[in-house]
Amino acid sequence: MKTILITGINGFLGSSLAKALAPDYKILGLEYSLENLFRIKYENYEVWSVEDGIPDEPFTKHKIDIVIHTATFYGKSEDITKMAQANLLLPFELLDKSIQYGVVLFVNTDTVLDRFTNVYSLTKRQFQEWCFIRSNAIKVINMQLEHFYGPGASSTNFISLMIERLKKNQPQIDLTAGEQLRDFIYIDDVVNAYKHILLNISSIADNYTSFQVCSGELWTIKNLMLELKELTNSNSILNFGAIPYRDNELMLSETDNSGLIKLGWKPQNTICEGLKKTI
Repeated sequence: MKTILITGINGFLGSSLAKALAPDYKILGLEYSLENLFRIKYENYEVWSVEDGIPDEPFTKHKIDIVIHTATFYGKSEDITKMAQANLLLPFELLDKSIQYGVVLFVNTDTVLDRFTNVYSLTKRQFQEWCFIRSNAIKVINMQLEHFYGPGASSTNFISLMIERLKKNQPQIDLTAGEQLRDFIYIDDVVNAYKHILLNISSIADNYTSFQVCSGELWTIKNLMLELKELTNSNSILNFGAIPYRDNELMLSETDNSGLIKLGWKPQNTICEGLKKTI
């Protein structure tokens, strides 16, 4: 049985991956803090803190075959130093130790956002570029995730937040004009994409390969919100246009999941099905 080290194992994606992979792999975890591992409190995973840097112990105590890096810090614009530490410097140290201790495969979780969309996307892109450079020493799979959602997601997740506000029948929800075209993908489909990568890794020849994890189904934010309002039977008024678009707002998310489809993966949940399950 191969051993997988998952960073951000208490996160929405990390914990979902751990649960799905545990029957076939030995699962270890890294988290910034070990104080409130609420998503995995009933699981028997060995977990280490990275508050003081990436520890050597997981690598010296176990023969780790695969590292799946899901940990991320979204933060705010004023958290630049913390964001750089979490999204660039700590992952760089993790990648370095993975090479040092002979890990065979490093799976990075990336964003589809342009590097200059915000500070978050810049730090994610900078680490992705380091992954590409270091792929001469370790096989790297870069997973570019579209907006993923589902039961158990954080309340900061856009869909989870909107469902919560609609179910509470908040009198008015201020929104942008909602013309942005976005791809939304259900958590189970994201997890299955990672599983497909692990099952088909021998057929991926290049030492660095990037895949976009998306449904291929584009919705405007406006239509998404109207669908959510109907599904939740909400009385809230959707005030489109009350909030201006952000600087560098992405108006069209260009999706391409053909690489994963060639490996035999395809999304099993339409946006309507995923929203119903989440609600």
